[in-house]
Amino acid sequence: MWVVLLSLVAILIPLSRIVPPVYEFRIRSRVFRWYRQLREIENVAIRTDVADAKRGELLARLDQLEHRVEKVSVPLAYTDELYALRSYIDLVRKRVQGEAHTVEATSRQ
Repeated sequence: MWVVLLSLVAILIPLSRIVPPVYEFRIRSRVFRWYRQLREIENVAIRTDVADAKRGELLARLDQLEHRVEKVSVPLAYTDELYALRSYIDLVRKRVQGEAHTVEATSRQ
């Protein structure tokens, strides 16, 4: 019985060091997987002179992304990363919409 108990302890000690980082990675990956899509949308908005049709498409993609992110559930300790993602989505939305206002302002002058 002692041999089995010592064997279990010998296995559990390394696992106790591995499990917390794996857990943290899995939880954070729920949030970070959406950053790639957000970055793609932002890159399209920055690289190209966004026409009204393209701007509408980008805003629709942002709305879809935001809708999906609202469904992501994370433990309370990781909600700051989820809220940071939501604020970045709003930032990109304002940039895309801001370009519309910039184009309108320059066309009026």
